[in-house]
Amino acid sequence: MNRVFIPVLTFVGIFFPVIIVAFVFGFARRWRLWTAGRPEKRSENKFTRLMTTLAVGLMNIRILRTTELYAGIMHHFIFSGTFLLFVGKIVRLFSFGGVSMPPQSIFLYASLVSEIGGAMILIGGAMAAYRRFIVKPARLDTKEDDTLVFVWAFVLVLTGFMIKGYRISVSEVPPPDWGLWSPVGYLISRAFLIFNLPVKNEILVWHRVIIHTIPAVVLLGYMWVMRSRLQHIVFSPLNVFFRSLKPKGQLVPIDLEKAENFGTSQIEHFTWKQLLDLDACTRCGRCQDACPANFSGKKLNPKQVIQDLKNHMNTVYPIPLSRKGIDPRPDMISEAVTDEVIWDCTTCRACQQACPVYIEHVDKIVDMRRSLTMERTSLPEAAQEALKSLSARDHPWRGTTATRTQWADGLDVKTMAEDSQVDLLYWVGCTGALDERNMKVSQSIVKILRAANIKFGILGTEEACCGDPARRMGDEYLFQTLAQKNIEIFKNYGVKKILTACPHGYHSFKNEYPQFGGNYEVVHHTQFIAGLLRDGKLKLRGVEGKKTVAYHDSCYLGRYNDIYSEPRDILKAVGANKVELARTGSTAFCCGGGGGHTWMEEPPEKRVNVKRTQDVLDSKADMVATACPYCLIMLEDGLKTKGVEETVSARDLAEIVAGLL
Repeated sequence: MNRVFIPVLTFVGIFFPVIIVAFVFGFARRWRLWTAGRPEKRSENKFTRLMTTLAVGLMNIRILRTTELYAGIMHHFIFSGTFLLFVGKIVRLFSFGGVSMPPQSIFLYASLVSEIGGAMILIGGAMAAYRRFIVKPARLDTKEDDTLVFVWAFVLVLTGFMIKGYRISVSEVPPPDWGLWSPVGYLISRAFLIFNLPVKNEILVWHRVIIHTIPAVVLLGYMWVMRSRLQHIVFSPLNVFFRSLKPKGQLVPIDLEKAENFGTSQIEHFTWKQLLDLDACTRCGRCQDACPANFSGKKLNPKQVIQDLKNHMNTVYPIPLSRKGIDPRPDMISEAVTDEVIWDCTTCRACQQACPVYIEHVDKIVDMRRSLTMERTSLPEAAQEALKSLSARDHPWRGTTATRTQWADGLDVKTMAEDSQVDLLYWVGCTGALDERNMKVSQSIVKILRAANIKFGILGTEEACCGDPARRMGDEYLFQTLAQKNIEIFKNYGVKKILTACPHGYHSFKNEYPQFGGNYEVVHHTQFIAGLLRDGKLKLRGVEGKKTVAYHDSCYLGRYNDIYSEPRDILKAVGANKVELARTGSTAFCCGGGGGHTWMEEPPEKRVNVKRTQDVLDSKADMVATACPYCLIMLEDGLKTKGVEETVSARDLAEIVAGLL
């Protein structure tokens, strides 16, 4: 046996340091690139981070929780199989020196574990090859190194089983035992029985050195030196570990007094974690399929944004381990990504919800918008006009002649200035106060509050925009100005609890105002109404049982704040014949109004709201229920575009409940 193993050990002894050097060099190269970005703290709650990393890496819960059962099982077999194979090989070190007679117990267990792992890799790899080369989903962009990865992995695992088979064939352990502890290796060992011992030894030497060990060295070297996609085996778990634990969708504020750059116009302006995102991307394309802008035919493709930024990073830093980028360099925003792509985003977070490794697309897009808005003044004309209106009139509805209190004419609603001793502040919002259609929603909420004997007040003319449109359109300065103004008003009236019908205002008050010292109990009107119905504080005179109603999940209510059950509880309480849309819950399709798009003009064939309206029509619903003023506007516009506004209606849940009081 020594004649067999000495050449192999010599070869491994020579090339193992090469593998280590290649790994260290490749990792150091990427680490140097990441640390070119700005610092960011991502190390708190290490235990929580570790548990999620294991769950995502080994069990693939981010994929399995979706409808992609095939892909989830496939990845589970590959990653869990790889883990078991490595565990078995590491444990095998404790029985180094060959197969003892009888085999050591630890070797038997290690053998079984590694056999199971190897078999899982082959099964998962076969599933992956079938999916990539036979099914060919449009979102997968198969490249040459993808094919090489499949070939190398297959050769390595198969030849590993052949080595096991050889060792079994030269041992004197009874065959039935090997059939139990090494079933695959035992089957392969039958083929070696036709050779005599000297020939077997020669086969093993050449097999181990040429067919097994050399490909392993070449694969690892290629993986780390040539930036193969296999790097995501290491980078993706790192990315999951360092994922954001802050409230979903909470943007990082700019320190306006100290910042040297207002937004991100160069690759170094991103944080180190945002740059790690670029290397962690697996190019699976799930974000691409989930993106409503991409689905509607716009230029935005979240996967391509990440890949374009990665290519730009490698272009700017072509020299390994160098901290100095090239000069001059291509412009990241206008050339690598383009303005049009950046402004296509509705900030719906569907891409981030779909990503299995927690890549943060929206933050990068908003960071680049900040540069376009505050440094270059390069934004769509309609967006610019909305921001001008926000700055001059505290709301984005340019051209409106309505006042902040016109919607409440005849309702005798008191302002906080008249009486601040209230149970809660009803934040009406810009759209609820100034958009004619949404005024009816505000009136319905007042009717519900009074029916439940809730003492409330409004700010009236003191109310300004919550600032969400400004922040999502990149004007961080305007957002902070509005936020600080509102916080001061809340402080003056001692506001503790805020009720709002706008998910964007809800998200701002609940998750982003605390960044500036504004901490409140924030309740969305669906949560509040569902609670009133549950507690029997609202007496309905009838039920909404004649119409089939489909509920449309608002992105900022659902994906941003995980409010899914309360709106459906309301429909159940009113007796509606409820149906679900094709894309619902956490995978719901955006209405197209977020990220400032409520005020931007788009060609009809590329409007996201028209695509979502088709989902409503496909459900055969008579009515689509909403819980967001933007969604109500966008869906009604979609129904008109489709020419079905006379047969299918859009209503806010508050309107449905108020109509039954």
